[in-house]
Amino acid sequence: MTSSKKLGEYTETEIYEIPHVLQRVLDDLPQINSIAGKITDRNIKHLYLIGAGSSYNAGFAVAYLFNKITKIPTFTEYAMEFQYMIKPILQENDCVIGLSQSGETRDTIESIKIAKSIGCLTIGITNDLNSTLAKTCDHAISLKCNKEKSVLATKTYVSELLVLILLSLEIALIKKTISLEDHDNLINELKSLPKIIQTLLPKLHKRIKRLSNYFKFAEFCFILGAGPDYATAMEASLKLKEGARIFGQAYATAEFPHGPITLADPRAWILAIIPHEEDKRKIKLINLLKRIKERRATILAVFESTSFNEIPEPIDYGIPVPNTSPDIQPILMILAVFLLTLEIAKLKNLDPDQPKFLSKISGI
Repeated sequence: MTSSKKLGEYTETEIYEIPHVLQRVLDDLPQINSIAGKITDRNIKHLYLIGAGSSYNAGFAVAYLFNKITKIPTFTEYAMEFQYMIKPILQENDCVIGLSQSGETRDTIESIKIAKSIGCLTIGITNDLNSTLAKTCDHAISLKCNKEKSVLATKTYVSELLVLILLSLEIALIKKTISLEDHDNLINELKSLPKIIQTLLPKLHKRIKRLSNYFKFAEFCFILGAGPDYATAMEASLKLKEGARIFGQAYATAEFPHGPITLADPRAWILAIIPHEEDKRKIKLINLLKRIKERRATILAVFESTSFNEIPEPIDYGIPVPNTSPDIQPILMILAVFLLTLEIAKLKNLDPDQPKFLSKISGI
């Protein structure tokens, strides 16, 4: 007699598959370099990263790096808003990159068709190279995730981050807007991630299992971050809603004091994505958290640290992750959110593999 599936079984398995997915993407670097060459050959003037849900968040997270190192103006837009916001200004020498884990997201496909009708270069990033998106685009890059059974996109989200980071690095290298030394340093750091994450996940999971008991009764939370961490906050907001049925609202650090801080009271749970020590945004976020702490809200933070034991002031509970370059920090930060969502869901007797009212778009 076969045992019944455990709550979150697929989600947990797929989180632990992330190191292998990252390695497969890294092995595909020559293909990504080839696509980067297609972009530079066209002398692209603007890049648009489009998607829905987690795919939009991944594009938003890495748009900062595209602007920083490729020097091509890069914008992220929801696929469903593309025809209203972007179509009127599209030009033939623009590039539209559609992100869809299944490759069957209707709004993303329709947006790509609009871009093609204008003569733009179109690129699909998807987990299924036989999907409609991949076949519609001029070129496509695989997420290398194999099948993802859980509705919660975990390994595909992280793969989207890595594909986009690699693509930005290769474009910048070809354009010579990044030095070979800086390029190689980041590539080498990315190549070290699979082993780092494989070692990290069990320790991170053990810590989060303990912490999740404190938050299983939380009804709402605010997730705070700045720059790429704001994108991570948006993805955390989505995951907590979908998987743990907690109303999470993401705010950029500087925006939270403009009204929402009034709701930071003893009932509130604050999840803070604290940036790297060298990031000047860290000071601003810590100062904001001190103000929030005065209002007796509970603060949980994901932060970079060389120690698994030190909890920085003024947070109540901390989830440390290893130090990385700020440009690739979103890959590590989101792992804690995945595991936190998984464990809170299980404590609430919810199945994050198949959240209520949600279903997986067909395709792998």
